[in-house]
Amino acid sequence: MAIEIWLALACVLVVGMQIGFLFLEAGFVRSKNSINVSMKNLADFVVAVLVFHIFGAAIMFGGGFGLIGFDAGLLGYSGEGSITLFLLFQALFCGTAATIVSGAVAERMRFSAYILMTLPLTALIYPLIGHWAWASYLPGGSGQGWLQQLGFIDFAGGSVVHLAGGAAALGILLVVGARDGRFDRGEDDAAMRAIHGHSPILTGGGALILLVGWLGFNTGTLEPGSDDFARALSNTLFAGAAGACAAAIAGYYRDGYYRADRMVNGLLVGLVSITASAPYAHSLGAIGTAALIAVGSVFFADWLERKHRVDDAVYAVSVHGFGGFFGTLAVAFIVPADRLSHGILTQFGVQLLGAFSIGVFAFMAMRLIANAMHTRGKLRVPLEDERRGLNLSEHRALLGNAELSRTLNKINSGEADLSTRLDVDPFEEGGDIAGELNAFLDRVQATEKIAADKLRAEQNELASMVTQERNRADTTTEVLREFQRDFAALVQQLNAQAGDLAAGSERLAAHSQESGEQVDHASAQADATLSMAEQMAKGAQLLSETLELVGTRVANANEAATHADQASDRGAQIAGQLELSAKEIGKLVAMIKSISDKTGLLALNARIEAARAGEAGKGFSVVSSEVAQLSKQTQEASSEISTIVGSLSELIGESIAQFRAIDASIETVGEMAAVAASSVEQQRTTSAELTNLIEGVRRKALDSGSAVAQVSENFAQASQTIDKIDNSSGQLEALATQIDREIESLRQRFSDDGLSAEPAE
Repeated sequence: MAIEIWLALACVLVVGMQIGFLFLEAGFVRSKNSINVSMKNLADFVVAVLVFHIFGAAIMFGGGFGLIGFDAGLLGYSGEGSITLFLLFQALFCGTAATIVSGAVAERMRFSAYILMTLPLTALIYPLIGHWAWASYLPGGSGQGWLQQLGFIDFAGGSVVHLAGGAAALGILLVVGARDGRFDRGEDDAAMRAIHGHSPILTGGGALILLVGWLGFNTGTLEPGSDDFARALSNTLFAGAAGACAAAIAGYYRDGYYRADRMVNGLLVGLVSITASAPYAHSLGAIGTAALIAVGSVFFADWLERKHRVDDAVYAVSVHGFGGFFGTLAVAFIVPADRLSHGILTQFGVQLLGAFSIGVFAFMAMRLIANAMHTRGKLRVPLEDERRGLNLSEHRALLGNAELSRTLNKINSGEADLSTRLDVDPFEEGGDIAGELNAFLDRVQATEKIAADKLRAEQNELASMVTQERNRADTTTEVLREFQRDFAALVQQLNAQAGDLAAGSERLAAHSQESGEQVDHASAQADATLSMAEQMAKGAQLLSETLELVGTRVANANEAATHADQASDRGAQIAGQLELSAKEIGKLVAMIKSISDKTGLLALNARIEAARAGEAGKGFSVVSSEVAQLSKQTQEASSEISTIVGSLSELIGESIAQFRAIDASIETVGEMAAVAASSVEQQRTTSAELTNLIEGVRRKALDSGSAVAQVSENFAQASQTIDKIDNSSGQLEALATQIDREIESLRQRFSDDGLSAEPAE
């Protein structure tokens, strides 16, 4: 009866191990995946005990030919109390083997895929392995597995439970791959990204709970008070302690500091290593074996990670697989010879065959199943879900500060604006931080609004000034266009008059020649000469009037050039005002940079206070880091604005240079207009001379009888004067053409400066 009572208590202790596994694995992973790992620990345990009770036990303890057994009477057994209690204890062992896998593949595997893979592991793979080594352990059972027939020794599952679980985990790990970013930085060891668990405290607490549960795990089938019971109980504790110490020392040698996970995993390796021989081994043998295997597991874990890029989140393969394998081999050396099935060397061969067979079978079976699921895309979560965390993507659940962290990440990444506010619950973890963050966002948003309004006002004013300048430029362009049209008409009219004068001169030359040839007929031609002189007088009068009109147009051109010069000066003044406005904007940017620097200082002070507060200020330290990031982004934005303002200042400088070029062009137009005025004045003088000359001709013509020779001379002089008029007209036409080209060049400069050359509508 005592053994049944202790077995029942041992069942309670083994169930408690599940709590230890849950805490251990949840602490080993990041907080965004801790709920998912906890759910997998709970789910695989309840699935395992049900599947093993309903189906697995019939295979594990049924009769057969050594490789597989089956007993229909054990399907969902509910009979004799001692058998029922034993099968319950074995169902808990099955749950332990399944749980080992959950931690290894944490943070990347679908919840549904994990449960589906738990089914074949607990219904077939584990029962078959258990049948090979333990088929005859059932009270009154008739089965015997092939390893048991060879004399294989594994008292409490160093290979059946732990090696099988570790090998199964390795088979899945090689298929599912590493976590996102784990080995993406390069091929060398230093490039690997270490992913730390969110709570080493939770991990340590889970390890101690496992130690307590392991005392029942290794002694459940022993009679309380017996020598074997005492050895199993003490060896379990001593081996765990030795493994923890040895792993801590080896880890310090390997890492240069004391990693929290090294001692935790060393404790577990020590417990696993003694499981196969707990009631038989001498205490010193248990301690020495645990220490050696723990040291080996440290280097094996690093070799597996660095050499083969196996990303084992909780180091389950090195703890349970490595520890179970070598703990099973150690049976041949630390168990007294009278408790062995064979001599030391033979027993070692049997132990090696058994451990190798169990490990390879579990590894290959689970890898094949994992490959089948992976090819259908059912094994691993999508990359986006992995980055968000399996708590949210798989269970729509978050921890206390997770919502706060998500909001900060959204604000920092630009997915949320400064109007985003957190829900504040003063009775929830992080509620006070959320309230302070909301107040800070209020202040930042208000400051940003003030700065944006001021900048918008400056931009509107600048746009208004640019519009005014454009209107002035349009007006100047229109004046120049009118001047061009009027001057072109004047030139055309002047050319027409010059043509008339040329035709008159030709006619005058013809009459002069005729008069020379017909001197004898001078009297008869006097009247004709007089008539021609009168006609020339009218032409000279018309030329005088035309030159008067040309003078007026030239004066108008001078006045238009003066107005254009004034408009250009005004444009330069406005550009100067724009340059001053740009400097004011620069001052505003400097002020924003100052605010950003103060914000950065505030973030630094917050980090200092968070460091002083220790663990309690951890959340506030996160916020201060995000504030520092916001300050950095503000500085970058200010630098971009400064660059834009500098570009604006350069553009304004170029505009001032263009206005100066326009002034030079206008001065050229004025000079040309002055030349035109001089030419007009010269034509007036010539016209007056021509008028006087014609008047003399007319008087001479009255006295035709006595002045024929003089008439010929006068006609020659008139011909020379007309040639001078013709030459002056050509010069005036060339000058008008040059002025027209300069006006077109001026209009082109307006167009190059971005100003319309057409009148504003």
